[in-house]
Amino acid sequence: MMNIISTGFQPGHSLAWHSFEMKHPAEWLTLHVEHPENVWLQMVVRDAEGRVRMQYLTKGLEQTLVLCADPGRSTCGTVPGLLPQGEWTVQVYGMKPEVTASYRLSMRTGTGAPDTEGTLPPIGRNLWTGPADPGMAMSYKEYPWERVVSTEPRWYKGDFHMHTRLTDGKQTPAELTAQAAGQGLDFMVITEHNFLTTGWPETELLVIPGTEVTSSKGHFNILGIREWIEPFGDGSQPVFETVEGMVSILQAAREQGAVCSMNHPELVPWEWQLDVRLDAFDTIEIWNDPTYPDNTDATEKALQLWDVLWAHGVILWGIGGSDTHNLPHESYEPGGPPSVVGDPRTCVWSDELSVQGMMSAIRQGHVYVTRGPELDPFVAVGERVFRPGECIPSEIESEEPVVCHLGIRGIAADASVRWMVDGVTVSESRVGGGKGGSEDFLRFSYDVNWPNEGLHWVRAEVRDAEGGLLAFTNPVYKGQPVPALATWNELKSKLEPAAAGVAN
Repeated sequence: MMNIISTGFQPGHSLAWHSFEMKHPAEWLTLHVEHPENVWLQMVVRDAEGRVRMQYLTKGLEQTLVLCADPGRSTCGTVPGLLPQGEWTVQVYGMKPEVTASYRLSMRTGTGAPDTEGTLPPIGRNLWTGPADPGMAMSYKEYPWERVVSTEPRWYKGDFHMHTRLTDGKQTPAELTAQAAGQGLDFMVITEHNFLTTGWPETELLVIPGTEVTSSKGHFNILGIREWIEPFGDGSQPVFETVEGMVSILQAAREQGAVCSMNHPELVPWEWQLDVRLDAFDTIEIWNDPTYPDNTDATEKALQLWDVLWAHGVILWGIGGSDTHNLPHESYEPGGPPSVVGDPRTCVWSDELSVQGMMSAIRQGHVYVTRGPELDPFVAVGERVFRPGECIPSEIESEEPVVCHLGIRGIAADASVRWMVDGVTVSESRVGGGKGGSEDFLRFSYDVNWPNEGLHWVRAEVRDAEGGLLAFTNPVYKGQPVPALATWNELKSKLEPAAAGVAN
């Protein structure tokens, strides 16, 4: 059976729905896509029972996808299995509909083995998805949620933001996994644009399902997502293009027990713009791919934004993400450093390496982010020790000295340590002594004297000789946070006065 759809978007619309009839049950379906070059078209194919069966973001002039019962031949991003008869639908989203004037979809079905290969690699036999329950679009029923990779309490190294060829990345899952292992990572989170990865190669690493909700008004990651959350809807515009729609997605993610993380909030043109409540998020991506030229400035602005949040009693924990898209040898600038998995890496203190362990730990802020230096950060009050993200209890007497400690390994001698207290740099010292390459931790400390009233916090930054960021820790704090900001627009209204050094 052959179905051909040649069409485009209606004026003012960025979503289009098409349907085709599957007159008999089939064992395979191929979707051939033709469209103008350099456009963003996301496609979701749903079967006659409303289940998501194919997902794809177009990148070339022509692409062919294969869906079949055999996961060894079914394109990545598909849900393998038999194809029921009835009316199937294809949903097409164009982020820039003004430049996506036309496209052509050709669907063919049949029995036996597919008569063509897909443009993308197959999903493979290690599936995360199984047959969806009635009324459910997609579910990670086969993902090993209870898997515990390690029970050793320690700092685990990982990456919370990355893409494969399913969307706009250039590596396959196998290639990305090999690179992560080569970088010494313990875990990785797969965050395709608006899509759910449907399977992953077997690996000793902890690979966590995620998705990057991607709109024209900002992006955020859902870390540890368990079920499909509808990003597109059935109107003329996607759900995520409105405040109300984005709020509904954030709420649905929280109901699944996932972590919501605002991505690259100051990186134009992908900066956050929707006026949602700040407490809808658990974390904020302070540091996104340091090799991308605009991210140097965007990261400094995100650090400033973060300090303003804390100054107004809003506790969001900082994480990082490579947001990797490129091949390992590719750079954004001629002669520049390659953009690779784990740059930066987010280190999470957890009692175990598992999905539950990672999600719980980042909700509590037990995190530091680094481009290379290994850190040992803690605050000591008497014999009590507090790691990043922890609160010093009020019952500890104010006379007890608060001593901030930072151990650093793998750092150049001309680097420096900055102590940030209540959002202000209070001390900076050079590593010095030519000991930066030592295998032992270099130790730094700073004494803090806090009043009993109000919220106070301390964090550390490590900078290179030119002042470039090498690492930062989440704060240790004392006092009860009382939020004085509720929404994104309220936060943004505070940033310009803060940049000018004006109290607000």
